[in-house]
Amino acid sequence: MEFEYQQFRIDASCLEEGGHYYARAKIFRRLSEDDTPSEVKWSGDIGDYRSDADAVEAARQWALKWCDANRH
Repeated sequence: MEFEYQQFRIDASCLEEGGHYYARAKIFRRLSEDDTPSEVKWSGDIGDYRSDADAVEAARQWALKWCDANRH
């Protein structure tokens, strides 16, 4: 799931492996005048969830909290 939040673009996703769903997120910030995004944070695996939807939601929530804390 890709979406915009404040000055960030967030890619919240999951990795399915062996019946487990691992939440992960990439966060990009627009740093240039032409709005080219630059990756600023990679979460790694955040946790193990029962479904892909739960994993994506966990990644989304993690990314929103990170953006709120690092919006300067």
